Amino acid sequence: MNNNTIPPSTEVAPDSDTAREAERQRWLLQALWQRGTLRDAADWLLPLRPAALDQAGVPAYRTNAYVAAERALSSSFPTVAALIGAEAMAPLAKAYRQAHPPARGDLAWLGAALPEFIAASADLAELPYLADVARLDWALAQAEAAADAEPEHATLTLLAELDPAEIHLQLAPGAALLVSDWPVVTLWQAHQTPAEPDWAPVRQALAEHRAETALVWRQGWRAQAVALDAGQARLLGALLGGASLAAALAEAGPALDFTAWLVAALRDGLLLAATRY
Repeated sequence: MNNNTIPPSTEVAPDSDTAREAERQRWLLQALWQRGTLRDAADWLLPLRPAALDQAGVPAYRTNAYVAAERALSSSFPTVAALIGAEAMAPLAKAYRQAHPPARGDLAWLGAALPEFIAASADLAELPYLADVARLDWALAQAEAAADAEPEHATLTLLAELDPAEIHLQLAPGAALLVSDWPVVTLWQAHQTPAEPDWAPVRQALAEHRAETALVWRQGWRAQAVALDAGQARLLGALLGGASLAAALAEAGPALDFTAWLVAALRDGLLLAATRY
């Protein structure tokens, strides 16, 4: 057996139908992404007919898998793709999938390590903000894939009934913060209209080396991103970390207008409910 092959799992009995199917999929993923061979599979992997697949089917599957992987990355990282262009995105996708072959069939998770891959790439060092843009793209993709949660606005009566130390605010699915040394939200927003991007705000923000903290959440079916001021960032960071409302407000500081934030959070679908802490 080749050193690069994936050994059969020992977690499930080898005569189990579940185990057999799992191993078939493991060997097929290896053949597609690691240029392994299905000939190394044990006889119990039949009826996949490994030899036949290795001679004819795997190259075709592999080509289709490469195209699908590139499309999946471009879909998950649209701002990155727009910034570097299709001619650069294709070799980036190729280099990335060679370094990080999928370990599962769901290509929606293929890009999990792409931000760190970009950060470590000498070829992309002239775009020092690109890794954080990739992190924002990934956070947005994860927010759109997050589980649904219905708002329970009636629970907000707790704000008038309980001490803030006894309250926790529940935020929308996929809500996350990204603290960046670069104007990542400004870069993202420039690509959100079908018309030619307005580069003036981007140039100014980059010239100022403006740092931005991005809030990501899902509003309805679509993920959103906004840049937060310092007080809002501290408030959201505390809430996302599980703090009580009282602790989050203390963290935010006296400059935060909580009433204005509350109205906006309800309007934008960020705040779903209040619960007892």
